[in-house]
Amino acid sequence: MRSSAFLVSSLISSALALWPQPVSYTHGSDALWLAEDVKITYNGGSVWWHSLIFYDDEYTKTVFDEQIMGYSYGGRGASGATSKSIVTDAIKRAKQNLFKEGLVPWKLVPRNELSSFEPSLNASKKYITSLAITQTGTENSTSFKPQDGQVDESYNLTITANGQAFISSPSAYGVLHGLSSFVQLFYKHSAKGAGIYTNLAPVEICDAPKFAHRGLNMDVARNWYPVESIERTIDALAFNKFNRLHLHVTDAQSWPLEIPAIPELADKGAYSSGLSYSPSDVKSLQEYAQARGIEVIIEIDMPGHTTSIGLAFPELMTAYNAAPWDTYCAEPPCGSLQLNNPKVGDFLEKLFADLLPRVSPYSSYFHTGGDELNVNAYSLDPTVNSNDTAVIQPLLQKFVDRNHDQIRAAGLTPVVWEEMYTTWNLTLGSDVIVQTWLSDASVAQVVNAGHKAIAGNYNFWYLDCGKGQWLDFTPGESFQKYYPFPDYCSPMKNWRLVYSYDPLAGVPANATHLVVGGEVHIWSEQTDPVNIDDMVWPRASAAGEVLWSGAKDASGQNRSQLEASPRLAEMRERLVLKGVNSGPVQMVFCTQSNATVCSLSLVGAFVVIFILLKATQYIQRELKIRSLGGHARKVKTYLPLDIDFIANSIKLAGQNKNLEAWRGFFTHGKGYTVEASPGGLRCIFTAEPENIKAILATQFTDYGKGKPFHEDWKDFLGDSIFTTDLDQWHDSRQLIRPQFIKDRVSDLDVFERHVQILIRKIKEEGKKWDGSQGGEIDVSDLFFRYTLDAATDFLLGRSVDSLEIPAGEFADAFGEVQRVQSIIARAGFVTLAFIAPLNRLVPRKSFYQGLDVINQFVNPFIDEALQLSPDELATKTKTEEGYTFLHALASYTRDRKMLRDQLVAVLLAGRDTTAATLSWTFYELARHPEAFQKLREEIIAKVGLEDAPTYQHLKDMKYLQNTMHETLRLYPAVPFNVRLALKDTTLPTGGGPDGLSPIGILKDTPIGYSTIVMQRRADLTPDVDSFNPDRWTTWQPKPWQYLPFNGGPRICIGQQFALTEMAYTIVRVLQAFEGLNGFMQAVDGGNPSLKADIVLQPGQGVRVGFLERKEVRSEKMGV
Repeated sequence: MRSSAFLVSSLISSALALWPQPVSYTHGSDALWLAEDVKITYNGGSVWWHSLIFYDDEYTKTVFDEQIMGYSYGGRGASGATSKSIVTDAIKRAKQNLFKEGLVPWKLVPRNELSSFEPSLNASKKYITSLAITQTGTENSTSFKPQDGQVDESYNLTITANGQAFISSPSAYGVLHGLSSFVQLFYKHSAKGAGIYTNLAPVEICDAPKFAHRGLNMDVARNWYPVESIERTIDALAFNKFNRLHLHVTDAQSWPLEIPAIPELADKGAYSSGLSYSPSDVKSLQEYAQARGIEVIIEIDMPGHTTSIGLAFPELMTAYNAAPWDTYCAEPPCGSLQLNNPKVGDFLEKLFADLLPRVSPYSSYFHTGGDELNVNAYSLDPTVNSNDTAVIQPLLQKFVDRNHDQIRAAGLTPVVWEEMYTTWNLTLGSDVIVQTWLSDASVAQVVNAGHKAIAGNYNFWYLDCGKGQWLDFTPGESFQKYYPFPDYCSPMKNWRLVYSYDPLAGVPANATHLVVGGEVHIWSEQTDPVNIDDMVWPRASAAGEVLWSGAKDASGQNRSQLEASPRLAEMRERLVLKGVNSGPVQMVFCTQSNATVCSLSLVGAFVVIFILLKATQYIQRELKIRSLGGHARKVKTYLPLDIDFIANSIKLAGQNKNLEAWRGFFTHGKGYTVEASPGGLRCIFTAEPENIKAILATQFTDYGKGKPFHEDWKDFLGDSIFTTDLDQWHDSRQLIRPQFIKDRVSDLDVFERHVQILIRKIKEEGKKWDGSQGGEIDVSDLFFRYTLDAATDFLLGRSVDSLEIPAGEFADAFGEVQRVQSIIARAGFVTLAFIAPLNRLVPRKSFYQGLDVINQFVNPFIDEALQLSPDELATKTKTEEGYTFLHALASYTRDRKMLRDQLVAVLLAGRDTTAATLSWTFYELARHPEAFQKLREEIIAKVGLEDAPTYQHLKDMKYLQNTMHETLRLYPAVPFNVRLALKDTTLPTGGGPDGLSPIGILKDTPIGYSTIVMQRRADLTPDVDSFNPDRWTTWQPKPWQYLPFNGGPRICIGQQFALTEMAYTIVRVLQAFEGLNGFMQAVDGGNPSLKADIVLQPGQGVRVGFLERKEVRSEKMGV
């Protein structure tokens, strides 16, 4: 019983919570009952709920008499609305919500545990005895039809433990929001007639909306809706704290709006007699909405989408019912208003003169549309006779100016769809609001021009089309698969996708104030009065929270869908009780169990999001791929969207079984180039030398790191050689190349200083309890510290001394930055696949703290170098005295950022590549003592045991070179790499049924190529998985079959430096130690753990024991 009670209590904070999420919300766990005679005061006057009782079939109900005593309130709006009327009506609705629509939360608590959740009826009841409502501000004539931001909708709500409740707000609309939250705190007890309670006292809420404009755009033209359906939608909007209803009231298909001055419009344009909105209907809706804090914005879309006008006035139209329709309009039937016909101006003058005075008492806005205007329509316009935008644009400017002048004269602000600015480049008045829908880039473009914007990217916030995406009728695979039932829409677009949208994504920080809010859209191609509720709710609720609370939480992270799910499920249940037939969020099993039980994994959620975003491009993409060359063979998967492929890859990577994962790509295919579609994104995977050669060399300019890679890595590596493409990459390479000439690489003094410390540390850490040598150590850790010391010494002239100070601040920071960067990079690749900001979810506090430490360490050296004159720098580099890599760079550029970026990039490569390869070398030498002894014998023969090797010694020791080659064959430092197609292109082989044809590659297609798989292919290398340095004596890989340092123009510029450091270190260590004991068999069972972060390194370290050479041991013993 205790465990069940604990589970119930653990669900209270998540399931019993508010929607949308308040700015600040704290609560307790005390039970309070709502008294039937609770005293309500509004600005000092009393409003109380009196207990008149009646009965129905299930529950005892309470009806309240309101006694509105004298109290102060604001002024009267143009429509006659007052604070008094609005608050009074809101109180009536609140009592309706609480006592007639009360929620028994059995779906939201564990099965059969409702009694543990509800207050006991055996305990004494403690009641809320008073609710004091205070409106601190007064209204004026525009308060009930405000422009965005003119009304303060904030509120505070308090319920004390002793049963006193308070709501305060500067405005009547803020009071409405406070009452909405108040209602959500209460539940109906399951016992008949037991009453209404909250188990969350005490409560403290401080709340305000993120955006001033929070709307739903409802298309009532393509399908007609009864007034009652629209009113029900308004009720749901108000309960979700929306404040705008945008009525798209006319379109090509019908004109359901009655205009008394032009009765023919509705008479002929409505679908049928009675399927139109009279002036009284419109007024009724406006008043109904205004009383609930909703401002109705009327849209007459023009000059396109006006075919229905032609039913009454065909002489005003161009391309009227023209065919084929897809040539002249976005959707049948075609028809646009003529642009250069004076009669059109007369018509619009008369239309607006009738309509605008009926709009202005209730709204400050009027929407004139302007989307999807097809230029071809005007080639049929006798007043234009052209589809040239240069001809049409001035006429369209004149058309829009005329309309907006009349709208302003009526005291209204014009609103247009984005194409009027982004496509047609019209000069719009500074007051004009631009509604965007095509992309986040559109929002940025609009606000950068100084216009206010309403956001609502159609990929996220279009709820229409069967909850899916728009498809083309082009006869591609989709058409062939579904014929004869082609549809505009597929597949599902669920609330999680809606919730993931950020209206401020891509908007410059200095322009976010111009994004006044957003709208979620329900177009009516496949929506009508029968399914409107299910199509809109609860997905619109998801958008409502984004608009009220913001897309990010208080810590700046994207809001959690797992946390939102149970709250949204509760909001759905409340909507259903209000008569709104909202679709479910999850099945009852899920809402009773746990928020996460039925939720998609994070990866799975983004898979779904991705396929939705890419659906509209599928057919065109297929045709283009085939025109370029065709597909590679598919990876064999068993679940939709290749979810099993993704899950298996992530699982194996998490287990450090990366080679198994990469080899698995090719298990079911014939050959070593395949493709998969994780989440719907086409990805190519190859371990084919010819394809890798094309990527890295013969088609070098077709492939690059790409912008996503640069975005993921720019905080760490900036615009360095590793993050850039084409000219920028070339400039970086030319800057760095001179620093790795042979004379620089062959200077071994920098290695000697640190290798002696390394050897000393091996001895110190390898001492056993009795003082003898050979104790178990993790030499991999020492190698990473050693290479960091050598790299910082070479680059800056000063080591960080991490061997001496293992917990040094710089070493720790550098390691933490690398760890987080690896996660960001992996998430960035998934972002490509899901077109969702998955890498934004990666916590980065420690990452940025680490970057600060790195920059604070590096910047003083840069300052010092930049203080030297060019002559002084030239002297340093020429004389070698005090020479550092930084001094050499500074002699070529004075750009501080470039110096910093290149330094950190080379530091990363110089440390990790060498350390990882040294680790793997000693991992294998410990498993193969015969190789260790053979290598040591060569060292003794060539150099001896005391002298340091020269650069020539290192080059001449063949077995040493073979050992490094063999290690890099089995464990290349970068075993899996990704390039992005920079344009539409091809790969030379792997396509077609036989796998020998070219593969069509579209721009932005990621290509993953694995050198470790290629270098371990049994058909290319004999005895492929064995560590055998001797093979290199008689065997050489063919060109492009061995690429430990990549190839082509981007071949690692520091490979000779890395090989020299590795060779020197191996020699000096083997001079000092005569034996090597391996302990890894007990750790990994002989199966190495391949951890692939930035480089491939042993996932479980390298546990070995070093034995000092005998003569050294004898000297220490005094023999």
